[in-house]
Amino acid sequence: MKNMNLIILIFSFLALSMLFFGLYKTISGHSVSLETCSSLGNDDCWHSLAHQTFNNTYCNKIKDNETKEHCFEHIPESNKENK
Repeated sequence: MKNMNLIILIFSFLALSMLFFGLYKTISGHSVSLETCSSLGNDDCWHSLAHQTFNNTYCNKIKDNETKEHCFEHIPESNKENK
């Protein structure tokens, strides 16, 4: 019985990991826009938009504090110009 629970736990972890990376790749792998992120309200979308545009003002829209800090670390104030 313990082996069956372990197998189910491992399978669940792998399935959730694949789902997470698939969604992240979908958002980060394609160009995102202000309209897309506004409608999604998704922290990953705002983070991707900040990276895409090198504009850290989008980091302020991220709700999760850890993700927000990560965003500001990778997009310093000096890189705020849009490309």
